[in-house]
Amino acid sequence: MQPSHEGVYALMTESNPWWDSGDIPSRLVMPYHRRDFYVLRKEHRTRPITALGGPRQVGKTTLMYQLIGQLLADKVPPMRILYVSLDMPGLVGLTENPLNDVLRTYSEEILGEPWSEMREPVHVFIDEITRQVGWHKDLKGWFDLRYPVKYFVASSSLSSLKTGAAESLVGRIDIHLLLTWKFVDVLTYATKEERWNDIGLRLREAFSAALKARNPNLFLEGVAGQRTHLTQKKAVLQSSLNRYLLVDGFPELLDVKDVGHCARRLKEYLDLTIVNDLYRVYQVRATGAFESLLSILAGESGQLVSYRGLAENLGTQERTVIDHVDLLAHMLLVSQAFFFSESRAKRTRRQRKVYVPNPSVRGSLLGKVSQSSLMDPSFLGPSVEGMVHDHAKRLVYCLNPGQDPEAFYWRDRREHEVDIVVKVDGKPLPIEVKYRVEPHRDLGGLKAFLAEHPEAPFGLVVTRDVFDYRDRVVYLPLTWFLLMV
Repeated sequence: MQPSHEGVYALMTESNPWWDSGDIPSRLVMPYHRRDFYVLRKEHRTRPITALGGPRQVGKTTLMYQLIGQLLADKVPPMRILYVSLDMPGLVGLTENPLNDVLRTYSEEILGEPWSEMREPVHVFIDEITRQVGWHKDLKGWFDLRYPVKYFVASSSLSSLKTGAAESLVGRIDIHLLLTWKFVDVLTYATKEERWNDIGLRLREAFSAALKARNPNLFLEGVAGQRTHLTQKKAVLQSSLNRYLLVDGFPELLDVKDVGHCARRLKEYLDLTIVNDLYRVYQVRATGAFESLLSILAGESGQLVSYRGLAENLGTQERTVIDHVDLLAHMLLVSQAFFFSESRAKRTRRQRKVYVPNPSVRGSLLGKVSQSSLMDPSFLGPSVEGMVHDHAKRLVYCLNPGQDPEAFYWRDRREHEVDIVVKVDGKPLPIEVKYRVEPHRDLGGLKAFLAEHPEAPFGLVVTRDVFDYRDRVVYLPLTWFLLMV
């Protein structure tokens, strides 16, 4: 072997311990499988290229190891499973084209057979694939050779993944967004009750049926079968929700009891994401302006934004602020909501709402990752609305897979407003967030929307703990809503 190939070979053998042991080390996997695992396991079995994109620290690498563990459990020969991270220390210094060199070295030195002569399938997992310039062209080249390979790739830059896929891999690759653990996963992990996953899926199925039939009673009937357990476990649900509001679903924090330690790790995560990803992916060196902008947006999460006002506050140009917000959205640190209208021109002319949708990120930016924050309505209200905005998009994706879900807001000339509007099966679903003791008041906006949009199946109010149905409006506790995602 050439010296560079020797180094690549050494890194590969170190990164694939199952080649020697026949099993995956327990330190690389978690015993609990989040709901996404089962979706991606099926995807990997049926599609030649599956891609996973999402922010740092949400569990992409762990999920890849769990899929490898499943393949080993299914009696796939260990040597026919390859894992490599293009972010691996030392790999870049060994080769200018790590993807090609790794695959060639794997064929020659590990399998001992040329790719062109392979008959048995091979499973190739490539982490942080977008670290290589032109990765999509190389992957397309390998795919087009029609070797018996199933590829699973991942990246912390969703935008780079989408851009590369659009340039070279249209029709060849399915991209999945992986975010922090869902509430149902955090709840199941904390309580060790697998039943929560089934309850959530049944609620989702009933909700989907109600939307398609434009008949809320179908959802009410679906809830009836789960209501006893949901009511009996109200305290457990609230406890997990409080935890979720403070530290969300970051896997490394699941077993950490010290909220102060969680706050420090969240701050480190933000610093790393802002500085490293902005520089590495977008070639931005001056990251201070982004940190200041993000902190301002955290304080005004869910409000209509004035880019001109933000520019004056930050001492920069309005165009610069717009570009910065768009970059932060690509990094999944903020989420934008356009005005709901069938006219794209009207959407772009009206002001946008901007959310910091992850409650723990918002809390970290505002210095409020503490138990006392849960008693502060000025902090709790925007955090809950941001969470519902985010999970409404996730729910749309679950109900209409393959689409890039959007969440809008709506307002009429009389200043009636609806917090969130999503489209499911082409029909609008208006959602109001009333996380308070009495959620039936101040619903003029929801009623006005339903009057103006008779095609809407019904309205939804996300409450603190009230379940009810009145006048085409379903009232649903926040924890029940989160379970469906």
